[in-house]
Amino acid sequence: MQTTTINGAYAAPADVRVVGVVGTGSVGASWTALFLAYGIRVQAFDPAPLAEERARAFVGAAWPALMARMGTPDRAIPQDQLRFCASIAEAADGAQAMQENGPERPELKAEIIAAIDAAAGPDQVIMSSTGGIIPSVLQKSCRNPRRFVVLHPLNPAHLLPLVEVVGGEDTAPETMDWAMTFARRIGKRPIRLKREATGHMTNRLQFALLREAVHCVVQDIASPSDIDEAVRYGLAPRWALMGGLLTMHLAGGQGGMRGILDHAGEAIEGWWDSLGKPHLDQATRGQLLAAALEVAQGHSIDDWVAWRDRNLARIVQLIEQDNGPEAPLTTENAA
Repeated sequence: MQTTTINGAYAAPADVRVVGVVGTGSVGASWTALFLAYGIRVQAFDPAPLAEERARAFVGAAWPALMARMGTPDRAIPQDQLRFCASIAEAADGAQAMQENGPERPELKAEIIAAIDAAAGPDQVIMSSTGGIIPSVLQKSCRNPRRFVVLHPLNPAHLLPLVEVVGGEDTAPETMDWAMTFARRIGKRPIRLKREATGHMTNRLQFALLREAVHCVVQDIASPSDIDEAVRYGLAPRWALMGGLLTMHLAGGQGGMRGILDHAGEAIEGWWDSLGKPHLDQATRGQLLAAALEVAQGHSIDDWVAWRDRNLARIVQLIEQDNGPEAPLTTENAA
C-alpha cells in the first residue's frame, strides 16, 4: 500500500497501519490495546517468559472500559491484529513506527533503543514511553537520532487522554510535529514540552503532591485513608475540570490571579517553605507498605484496576463532553 509521507520521510499519521511494540508489560500492553482500538495492527516483541499470554490477558481486561470510553461497547477484540514476534527486527518489519516500553533504567533502555534503531528503516519514527529519562540521553544510542521522540503516557495509557511529546537535542522538528499528529490520531490529547527535564513535566507535578502525601504519612498528620480522601473528594473533582493554575486564578474571585496573589501570596510562600522532603529509607518504606494495606481495604490489585478502569472511562467521557466555556466572541470568529 502506498502512503503519503511527511517531508518524504515518515508515513503520515493517518496512514499508519502497523506499529512495532517493544516491551509488553503494563505500559506496552496498554499501548497495544489502544493501537488495536484505533485499527492499527501490532507487531510485538518481549523476551520475558509468558509475555504474549500476559499481554493478551491485559488487553482482554482493558478492552471493556476502553470500548465504553469510545462508545462501542459491543466491539470485539481484533485478536488477529496482534502478532508476537521472535525479535525486534521482525517486529520492525513492515511497521510504519516503533514504540518502546523497556524498563526505566537508562543503560538498558538505551540498549533496547539502539537495537530498535538498528532494525528500523529510515522512514520509521521511534517513540519511547520513558516516564522521566530525558530524550537527549536515550537518543545518543541511535544512528539516526532525528527520528527519536518521547511519547510519555499517563497510566493507564489506554484510557487517560494525556500524552507528553518530548524531543531531545537532536530530534527533528518534523518528528515532533508527526508525533503530535499521530497522538491525536489515536485519541490522545498531546502536550508538547518546550524543553526536556528529568521526569518530563506531568510526573514532576504528580510526584510533588506524592512527596507531600508521604511526608503527611511519616509525620502522622492524618491516616493514609484520609490523606487519599483529601485528594479524592477535595482536589481531584476540581482537577478533573481544570489545572492548578486555573484553579488558583478562580480562587481570586473577580480579582483573578492578581487577587489571590495579593490576598494570600505571603501565606502561600509560607506553605511552600513548610513542605516536607521525605526519603524512602527503610522506616518510610515500612510506613508506606502499611499505608498501602490500609487504602487497599482488603481488595486485590486486579479488583482495584478493574474498578479504576471502569470509572476512569466514565470520567474521561464526562470531561470530553464539556471542555470549557465557548470561545469569547472576537472580530476573528464573529463572522
